[in-house]
Amino acid sequence: MRCLNCGNIYKGNFCPHCGQKAATKRLRLSDMLKNMIGPFVGGDNKFMRTCRDLFLCPGRLARKYLLGKRVVYYHPLQMYVYILTFYAVVSFLLGVSSSVFDEINSLNFNTNEFGDEYPFIKFVLDNMNKIMSNKLYSSISMAFVSVPCFRWLFRKCPITRPDGQKLAMNHTELFHVQIYESCISILFSIILLPLCLIDGISEEVASVYKAINIFYSIFLYKQLLGIKWWKSVLLTMIGVLLTILFFLIVMMTICFIAGVMDKSQSWVV
Repeated sequence: MRCLNCGNIYKGNFCPHCGQKAATKRLRLSDMLKNMIGPFVGGDNKFMRTCRDLFLCPGRLARKYLLGKRVVYYHPLQMYVYILTFYAVVSFLLGVSSSVFDEINSLNFNTNEFGDEYPFIKFVLDNMNKIMSNKLYSSISMAFVSVPCFRWLFRKCPITRPDGQKLAMNHTELFHVQIYESCISILFSIILLPLCLIDGISEEVASVYKAINIFYSIFLYKQLLGIKWWKSVLLTMIGVLLTILFFLIVMMTICFIAGVMDKSQSWVV
């Protein structure tokens, strides 16, 4: 049999060179639907298992994934894209505006005050608004910003490895944890979306959404690091404040550099 993918001639049900199935048929509607919904309801049940553990034991899930249990769970970024896709579909089917959650998740910078006097600063802030208004980009951006803060904060809270070593999480591991935290946030956005159909309760929905996010952040780090509730509350709150402060410092630095560039350009003119 000749493999339709790589051209290798072989015997058996799978190509030993590239791994493609021997029974490769023409594309049909059933195949397309299977590929679309496969990640959500596949036979390995990875999506539902990951969602379940994100609800019930997010810290243990993150710990298992960091310590090497990778096959039974989706990669955090892959999981986030799937959940975000599901969120977009549910929002579209319900005909519900997601502005309640957008206002909570995104930061809007006022660019009108700069006008034509500081065009480069206005350009920077306009692009920051575009990034922060997109759930995928904003979560990844904030995860990058928060990693140094939480890395420094949790440096004395090691995780016990399978070999018995106690090591603090590195930057990449903390980034994966932050993305799992974003997955939880979007999952609860999906659950609360139907409530947005009721007029006059947007503020209540937003308050519940904030409270859930705060609780699950504390819950996640408590389970992940095996620390007490009070310590998890304290460290998580300090980590959030440090992240906000670090983000503002980064923004001020970027705007300062942009302002210097604007002045140098006007001087050249």
